Amino acid sequence: MDIILEGIETAIEEEIADQKKYKKLKEKADDQKLKALFEQLIQDEEKHEEILRSRYEAVKKMINDD
Repeated sequence: MDIILEGIETAIEEEIADQKKYKKLKEKADDQKLKALFEQLIQDEEKHEEILRSRYEAVKKMINDD
């Protein structure tokens, strides 16, 4: 099960990296529509991170209950 938790941790790290990438792109964008697009992508990645963190805790609890 450790490999499962490690996989989820990696996915969380990737979501955070994507958030940072989109924030930088948003800062560089001059067009308000592009800024809005990147803001939506940031929010999507934040939701993905939240879901993955929840799944991580659920798997961790399953392991500890066994």
